[in-house]
Amino acid sequence: MSDEPLHGHLEDDLWSWIDQDDTADDAPDIDPSAVTAVMVVHDAAEFLPRQLVALAGLNPRPGRLVAVDTGSQDSSGDLLRKALGEGILDDVLTVDRDVTFGEAVRLGLGDDEPEWVWLLHDDSTPRRGTLNCLLEGAKQADVVVPKLLQPKRRNYRETLSEVGQAITRGGERVPLVEEGDIDQGQTDARDVLGASTAGLLVRGETWRELGGIAPEVARHRDGVDFCWRANAVGFRVLTWPAGSLHHLRAGHTGLRHESRHPHLDDRLAALRIAGSRGASTFGLGAASLLRSAGFLLAKAPGFARAELGAFRRYRDTADETASLAARLPEEDLTPEELLPSRFWPVQHAFDRFGSAVSERYKDLTDTTEADTSLDELTSDDELTASVGRGFHVSPVAVLIVVLLVAAGVAARSLLGGGPISGGGLLAAPASLAAAWQAYLTGTAPWLGFAAFSALGGFGSPGWFTFLAVILVPMLSGISALALLRHLRVALPVAAAAGGAWAGATILLGLVNAGDVSGMVLAVTAPILARAVHAVVIDEDTGAEGLRAPASAAFWLIVVSVVWPVALPLFTVVAVVWAVRDRERIVSVAIMVVPAWLVFIPWLPTLVRHPGRLLTGVDPLAWPDFPPASYALVVGRILPSGLPLWANIVFFAALGVVALLAISTLSRPAWTRAVVGVAAPLLVGTLLSRLIVEVDGGVARPLLSPWALLVVAALLAPAIWCDREETRIRSRGVLSMSLAGLLAVGVWAVVGFAGPVQSTTSVLPGYVRDVISSNRDSRALLVDLSDASAVSWSVVDARQPRWGSAERNPTGSFADQFAALAEAIAGANPPSDLADRFRELGVSHLWVRGFDQDHRAALDNLESLVSAAADDSSAVWTVGGLVSRVTIDSEPITDGQVPPGDEGRELRVADSPDVSWTASVDGQRLTRGTTTTDVSREDVVTLTGVPADGGTLSIEPTPRWWQLALHVVVLLVVATLAAPTLGGATVARRGQS
Repeated sequence: MSDEPLHGHLEDDLWSWIDQDDTADDAPDIDPSAVTAVMVVHDAAEFLPRQLVALAGLNPRPGRLVAVDTGSQDSSGDLLRKALGEGILDDVLTVDRDVTFGEAVRLGLGDDEPEWVWLLHDDSTPRRGTLNCLLEGAKQADVVVPKLLQPKRRNYRETLSEVGQAITRGGERVPLVEEGDIDQGQTDARDVLGASTAGLLVRGETWRELGGIAPEVARHRDGVDFCWRANAVGFRVLTWPAGSLHHLRAGHTGLRHESRHPHLDDRLAALRIAGSRGASTFGLGAASLLRSAGFLLAKAPGFARAELGAFRRYRDTADETASLAARLPEEDLTPEELLPSRFWPVQHAFDRFGSAVSERYKDLTDTTEADTSLDELTSDDELTASVGRGFHVSPVAVLIVVLLVAAGVAARSLLGGGPISGGGLLAAPASLAAAWQAYLTGTAPWLGFAAFSALGGFGSPGWFTFLAVILVPMLSGISALALLRHLRVALPVAAAAGGAWAGATILLGLVNAGDVSGMVLAVTAPILARAVHAVVIDEDTGAEGLRAPASAAFWLIVVSVVWPVALPLFTVVAVVWAVRDRERIVSVAIMVVPAWLVFIPWLPTLVRHPGRLLTGVDPLAWPDFPPASYALVVGRILPSGLPLWANIVFFAALGVVALLAISTLSRPAWTRAVVGVAAPLLVGTLLSRLIVEVDGGVARPLLSPWALLVVAALLAPAIWCDREETRIRSRGVLSMSLAGLLAVGVWAVVGFAGPVQSTTSVLPGYVRDVISSNRDSRALLVDLSDASAVSWSVVDARQPRWGSAERNPTGSFADQFAALAEAIAGANPPSDLADRFRELGVSHLWVRGFDQDHRAALDNLESLVSAAADDSSAVWTVGGLVSRVTIDSEPITDGQVPPGDEGRELRVADSPDVSWTASVDGQRLTRGTTTTDVSREDVVTLTGVPADGGTLSIEPTPRWWQLALHVVVLLVVATLAAPTLGGATVARRGQS
């Protein structure tokens, strides 16, 4: 064993590369005269002169430069003959119009066997020294790939088009550089799988061994196939960015007029390349269908049609694919690292999504568009702060972190308990399937959005509810910030206003009181305003001009389904706008019509109960609590459990800032600002005294939208204060920030002390088991704790849940239940109470706050057995087996209909207006109505019961047509809002 130290050998090995010689430096120079350049020309009169000028300036020139004209029908032939006479070209050939690129190159070479072949397009202008640079790369490779640049534009940096490419096993193009990036010399020479034929330099021996360009592959992908075959044989394909050409890509961009869509040839070539290397026809067909759908979403029907046409032609020309496969060697030597990952499409999609999110965040945090700097806003001596040089804290990051931390702390009381509910927030359905069933069996469209949004809670409606109530303040602050940044408000001002908006969401009680509509509006109303403003300033034409109205349409749908009156109000304003500006009729129609289409299943309900327009989601879930007038002034529209002084301080601060800012405005602006505050405040105050009827129940109009409008009107003057009033603006920013911090801090300390709580059912487990069983019975709950009023409700397996308060939970039985509750409260229940309960499908009675008289009155009744539920409540169980469904007065308790006579009648203790589908062993029953003996109310009856009996299935009737309508409308809106292939139409910049 050697005694030399080991580290000495390691150091020698680590630095041994210094002594290694670069074999490329030892390779002999390649004489340019050994190069034969072949340029294929096809209807290129528009850009061919520039190409010929570039070829005339080449230094060095190739030994031979041949142009092949493939039957051009413009003046390209004349230009080529003129260039031949001037000595720019050495030869010009004219061939048939249908000759492919590869065949044209073969004809251009003729019987010559050059040492090197340089392929040129008629739209790829090389630089003066391009050939010399490529010949340097040729010392190391068999195929040299140049750097392709986008067309040069005046006063703009050079941008990349392509430096080699790859292709997935499904035929998708894989770029190796980001197209459009500024060329800063950031690309190095590297081995690649394939490339465009534009400027490709190929060793003659390689060209001849591979048989040149495969005729089975159409243009656009012929270079990829050729280079891949070169790699498969063992040749080296190397990019050489030092050699570059400007490539117009005339075939892709439409500069070259074609009789057929350029995508057809491109995709057909991709399919043949993929198919020749083992891709299945089924997989390629499925991918083509998905891609065509994507093109339709991008409002590019021509591409979608070409995509399907390419697959159809690929399927019908299997012999061409087999011929291409026969060109491949038996042993594929392609380096594995050159092939893209199987999951590249998924990775690419995530990268694009991440890039889009990053761009959105950049838009929020970028200070370059701000009209006022942070230094200007904090120039007041009172706001001066010492900040370390070079250290910058993003206001957006501060806003998000503060709201997240406060949400996490405030949520402490919601953890470890039962489902979250309270106030206007009903308990979430037990499963995602139940959430969808609530939507399919109801008419309110907001239930569909709620069911879909539950996917954000990991598929659990309960988790979605939890995340929603704690994250709404943060989301509302971000949405307000996004709106203000869109309006080019300075970042510090926007962040401060976003924090104040989030604080208002908290102190108005939207979160702690479970105001679902208010929470949704706090988040989506700023987004809707942003989308509408985008429509106002949008100048795009064609398909791209439909994107902004479609985006506004979607957010109008979201706002309208949680606050229905928003749709008619918005429609009136939009129609007035369209009348005044006829050019906006299409935009207005796109914004308004989809929302009305979504409302179609709901319109009968809204017509029967017009008061529903003024309410929010689940209007009958709210207890009747008229707010005090003075409380409205300080934003106490809902019981939140938060201290009143916090509301007073918060709105006093916003009010003072608004007054100071208004004082700097001109008279018209001053008037608008005052009206903006007074109008929603007055409307909200008047509506707070109003009671509306909804399906036999009473509710109060939704106040949170009007309160949010007041908050917006208070913030607006401080945001758009006169720029010259720097002191007022800076104090406004400080006041809004402190007000937001106050609200957030109070919320974090107090937590969820209002109606929204993590609660468990007050009913004992055995009661819940019964009402959730096949008996599907009800439980009547009566609360006598408040001596001034009797509170009662009815619970079953489906309520209270999302959407159950859209209609009266007891339907036509409401009066009967109310009378029974009053009788129980008066300690004078009817003697036949148990019979009445059986007729109504009530198996249990729960009472809280009773005294001895109440207990004695109920205990003395026949067929009622009591048991304590807790210290303040008791449960009375109705004797016998109570079921909501009976046959011949006998309850069905196990879901099985016993055999019996023909003509039997099933009774379902439910309102006739509820749609049910019933069957016995799959045989559909006929529905009718009859009158009960006890309640004297109509109930559902079902006839056609088979004599043999069988398994009974009774379910709410799903409204599949409603789902289909909503899906179609939203898909159309999504299609219109999706980016258009090719982007907006913009003026073409001049080229140098």
